[in-house]
Amino acid sequence: MISFTVTSEKQGLRVLKPEDTLRFDCHENLSCYKRCCRDVTIFLTPYDILRMKNALGILSEEFLPAFTKTWIGEKGFPVAALKMSDDEDKSCPFLTRQGCRIYRDRPWSCRIYPLQPEISPQTEKAGRQYYSVMNVPFCRGFQENRTTTVKQWLEEQEVPLYTEMESPFKNITRNPFLCDQVIKNPKIQQMYYMASYDLDRFRRFVFESSFLQRFETDSLEIEKIRTDDTALYQFAMRWLEYGLIGQQALKVRPAVMEAKKKELGIE
Repeated sequence: MISFTVTSEKQGLRVLKPEDTLRFDCHENLSCYKRCCRDVTIFLTPYDILRMKNALGILSEEFLPAFTKTWIGEKGFPVAALKMSDDEDKSCPFLTRQGCRIYRDRPWSCRIYPLQPEISPQTEKAGRQYYSVMNVPFCRGFQENRTTTVKQWLEEQEVPLYTEMESPFKNITRNPFLCDQVIKNPKIQQMYYMASYDLDRFRRFVFESSFLQRFETDSLEIEKIRTDDTALYQFAMRWLEYGLIGQQALKVRPAVMEAKKKELGIE
C-alpha cells in the first residue's frame, strides 16, 4: 500500500470496475514527474522484496537493513516498508535523475498507482473487483489525454502477476483464525519475518538445518528451490501456512510424527 498526504477533494469518477475507463498517463515531460517518489510510505510485500533484491543483485540479508524499516503490527506480525533516503525531500533510495533505477522490478504500490483496490468481504465473496482513484492534487497525469480501461492499465503495469504471487501471503495474513489472534511469541515473529522477507536466510534454514529430515518433500521441488527464488517463496508460504494455521500444506515424515507422539506420551 502507498500512502500520500492528500486533500479530501474528489476528482471525477472515484470508484471503477475493470471495464471502466481511466484517463491517466505518466512520463518525464510532466512537471510533477518523480514527485510521487518523495515523502511517501510504501509498504512492501514479500514478492516486492524478492524482485527488488534480485534487481540489485544482492541477498535479502543485505537488502533488508539497507532499504527497509520494520515494525510489529497490531496483530503481532512484522511489517516491512521502504526506507526513504535521509535527505530534505525524503526521496526513494532508487530515484535517479532519469527515474527509477529498478523500474522493471518496482513495488506493487508503485505499479498500481494511481489506483487502489477497494476490498471488502462482500466484494471478495462475489469475486468482484473495484478500484478508487487516488486523490493526489499535485499529479498532472490526470490531465493527460491517454484513456485506457482499468484492466488494460493494470495489465500494462504487471499488477495481475503481483496479485497472483501475493495470494498465498494474503491467504495467511487474512485467515480468520489468525485475525482473532495477537502473536506475541518472538520466535514465531522471527519465523514469519524470515519466511516472508528474508528468503536467502530461509533457503539456508531449509538446507542447513534438520528441515528436510522432518518434512516429506518432492526431490524435484527441493532442487528447484535451491536456485529459484519464486519457487522458494511459494515453498516458504506453505511452511508458514503449516506453522501458523495448522493446515496440511507440508507433510511431516511418519518417523518424525511417531517420535513426537512418544515424546508427548500419545499412543
